[in-house]
Amino acid sequence: MNNPIEPCESVAINDTSTLQNTVKDLCHRLEKNPFDYNAHVQLIECLRKIGDFKRLKTSRERMHETYPLTPGVRVPPNALVRPRLQLVTSDCVAFNLYFYLSFPALWLQWIEDELNNASTLEEKRRVEILFKRAIDDYEDINVWLEYCHFAISTSDFSSADSIKQAEVIFESALSHQGLNVVGGSMLWEIYREYLTVVWSQLPQDHKEMKLEQLNKMDRLFQRQLSIPHLNMEETLTEYKTFLSDIGVELYQPRENSDSFVPQEIKTEYEKALERLAVILPFEESIEESTDKSEAESVSSWNTYIDWAVHCAKRKKPKTSKNTDSKNNENTSNNFVVSPNELCCLFERAITAHCLDTSFWIRYADYVESQLETDVLRLQKLLSRSVRNCPWCVELWQRYALVTEAVILENISFKSNTNGTQQESVSNESDLFKEVDGIYETALAAGFTNPDDVLKIWRSYCDHHLRRLLLLDKSSLSWEYRLSLLRATFGRAIEYCFELLHSQSNVDWSLLNYYAFVEAKYVEDKERARSLWTSLIKLPGHGSRAEYWIPYIQFEQTWGDMKNLLRICAMAINSINFDQSELVFQVVLRAVGETGVPVKQYRDIITKIHARRASLMESVKDVQSTKSDTEIPVKLMETKLSGSRKRKLPDHQNDAATLKSAKVSKPNPTSHGTFVPHDPSKNEFTVFVSNLDYSVSEEQIRHTFEKCGNVTSVRLVRDYAGRSKGFAYVEFENKESVKNALTLDRQGITRPTSESVPCDADSQKQKEEDNATIPKPPNCYDRPMFVSICDPSRLKSCGFKYTVGKKEPEKLFVRNLDKAVKNEDLEKLFKQYGNIVSIRLATYRNGVPKGHAYIEFTNADDASKALVATNGLEFRNKILSVSISEPPVRDGSGPQGCKSITSEEKKVFKTPQIINLSGSHPIGTSVRKSRTQLEFLPRAVHRTREIQDQVSESKMDTETIDPQSSTVTGSKDNEYFRRLLK
Repeated sequence: MNNPIEPCESVAINDTSTLQNTVKDLCHRLEKNPFDYNAHVQLIECLRKIGDFKRLKTSRERMHETYPLTPGVRVPPNALVRPRLQLVTSDCVAFNLYFYLSFPALWLQWIEDELNNASTLEEKRRVEILFKRAIDDYEDINVWLEYCHFAISTSDFSSADSIKQAEVIFESALSHQGLNVVGGSMLWEIYREYLTVVWSQLPQDHKEMKLEQLNKMDRLFQRQLSIPHLNMEETLTEYKTFLSDIGVELYQPRENSDSFVPQEIKTEYEKALERLAVILPFEESIEESTDKSEAESVSSWNTYIDWAVHCAKRKKPKTSKNTDSKNNENTSNNFVVSPNELCCLFERAITAHCLDTSFWIRYADYVESQLETDVLRLQKLLSRSVRNCPWCVELWQRYALVTEAVILENISFKSNTNGTQQESVSNESDLFKEVDGIYETALAAGFTNPDDVLKIWRSYCDHHLRRLLLLDKSSLSWEYRLSLLRATFGRAIEYCFELLHSQSNVDWSLLNYYAFVEAKYVEDKERARSLWTSLIKLPGHGSRAEYWIPYIQFEQTWGDMKNLLRICAMAINSINFDQSELVFQVVLRAVGETGVPVKQYRDIITKIHARRASLMESVKDVQSTKSDTEIPVKLMETKLSGSRKRKLPDHQNDAATLKSAKVSKPNPTSHGTFVPHDPSKNEFTVFVSNLDYSVSEEQIRHTFEKCGNVTSVRLVRDYAGRSKGFAYVEFENKESVKNALTLDRQGITRPTSESVPCDADSQKQKEEDNATIPKPPNCYDRPMFVSICDPSRLKSCGFKYTVGKKEPEKLFVRNLDKAVKNEDLEKLFKQYGNIVSIRLATYRNGVPKGHAYIEFTNADDASKALVATNGLEFRNKILSVSISEPPVRDGSGPQGCKSITSEEKKVFKTPQIINLSGSHPIGTSVRKSRTQLEFLPRAVHRTREIQDQVSESKMDTETIDPQSSTVTGSKDNEYFRRLLK
């Protein structure tokens, strides 16, 4: 799945009416697609400009349900701090604060809007909740700084509880971002300034409280000086000022020293400086990559993290008091990174690159391996990760597993006599709904990669299997859990089947997994066999080794000898030639390792020999009949499959085409070339199908050049570079497309320089669509089908002309000689009136069907032609002419197919397998073609025809036409009485 979050353009509109219209458009976009990240951001920006804060809040909440809101934009260190602002208390005591220069961001904008409207205590509490929600999304220093400012502004210096609440916020900020080398110092400074104000507000006679407050400030200085951060020298200078001013009573100056700073604090400060010298090159690299490409920035962060992880694995070096400066330098270059420092570094990385899955995965790996006891921290981290990177399967799987582990830790178990753990919490199902919700949300994330979909479903089934195995089979909850597991397997296989059935190689490992569970844990071998049987019965599966081999191995492991021999015999008789030897070897090893009796073993060998001989004979027959023609792979599989009869597919026409002619091998340089189709050019493109496999792109271009300027011709080819029989023709304008559609059902115009005498072999097509089509004695033009380029429609093979009513201006002429051309019919009928069009009906391969439609300008001319030509002998055939009235055809029949849009595709699921959860079929294939011919004796049929059309001339008894054979109206007892005479 690709990253759905892309950079959003700002809405550069200030006019209110225009903004209102933009808001309507954006709301409409979000109704269609609630995952449109850019639409969410632009809607929030527009509503903020309008000032509609009620709808703005709703929009923000709606976006937060789907995506995390960005905390802020990282800025260079020299722009981090505004000039100091003076905050004056009620007692006119002033102190300075550093204010963080926060750039526009979704969370900070939301908090700012709520702060501007917060006047009551309850409204300020809601703002604090917003801060906590923002921190849950990203532990960003921007948000923590604003949170600390908020704590100061709402603090009551006369209330000890209020001061304590503010200190809790400050300590939480330091625990999360106090180790931030770049921006952490600002948190320490704000905290010290706050404590200074608190100290100044204490009465003078409360000496103990004032001394305690000074000690608290002193400890804060010492903590800050012991960690590496920017501007450490300034911090030390401020500490000296503090000790020489209000903290003078804390320490006495030592002999031979002009400083109040204790020696142990100086030592820790020097170590921190040494650590800062090691860290600074990494920080500078990150800062330099800010204005560079994304890849360079990610590389800088990874280098920094690699070093930190390496240092975190070291053991803390032992140091003695008597060490020289050189040893101290070596020690400083090998200092150990603490878990808190590394977690802070990871938080900075994922804030800077929240859409990079590698940082989330590395962070989760570290927490899981080094902080394995803190499972809740890992669960929260993974919850954040899937909101930022919903396209990463690994994060979803780990999130669900950790959540399941947390739930199991909170569930009490008791052991029965067999030692099987039984769940004793009544609301266990409700607790596990959280895990089910994670998997359902993952499945709704829109994965398009088949492997990703299979991984999610496989993990979901694993979860239900673990829950099932927590129970004993005698438990009352066993059947319920088993039904949940089966339903999940059924949904999984159905979902994957609908997603992947169009692909040539479908991964059926889920069905194998399902059958394994039924056989091993449920001990329902019949259900397991039914699953394999349903898979083998799918179209095209019965002749392929990749389905038979695991089925045989499954039966060998979990089945019995009788069923194994039955399945082996089925596999031998069904496998095709290409994969036969592989299956034969597997069968021999399976029956050998099972220990079947020698007589049955010899019977298997005899069947293999017979099948091998039959396949070889089929190959020889094909090669003798196709000596000059390449044998297509699909044709080989059809001829060599175990089925004795080939069932006519539902989508084929009533008439079939001829076998294809041999096509010369393509140039190896263009072998397998793939040209992607651009959907934006559908309006300028026509789809041309039913092409002869020998037709070239130049011939297609030559045919359509008369319709307009052809931009490109894309002839679709198979893996071997051979034409698939359809192409896309792109024009410069839409008018050319309209002109091209008029060429529907016409033949390809071949240049005269390429015109050569043709024989029967040169007209053979790549595949035999229908064996009932007569072999052409001559060379016929294969009609091409031209239609608009609309990928949302299924293939239309329908009768596109008017049906169900008479066409008085059009004649239906039957019993024509196969050699008759349009020019011959025009010469015969033009003497009776002006002809609008002549359509000679042909099969898909261009072979004439023996009838035609001739349209006149008016019904009078058509009537004259009918009287004059009906019963006329033409080219040694007696013509049968009548008014055209094509019958209404069943929409399920081949010629009654309609164009099917993408919304209707779900109704037509060609393959079918059984319901794997036990209730209804997964695929439906219930379309049944109904013939238009009534199966009546010819004498009865002709008697009724003469009664209906007394004036019609004698018809050629050798020809039966579909139009005149359809009997409409109700059928009473007299009808069946005549039928049986």
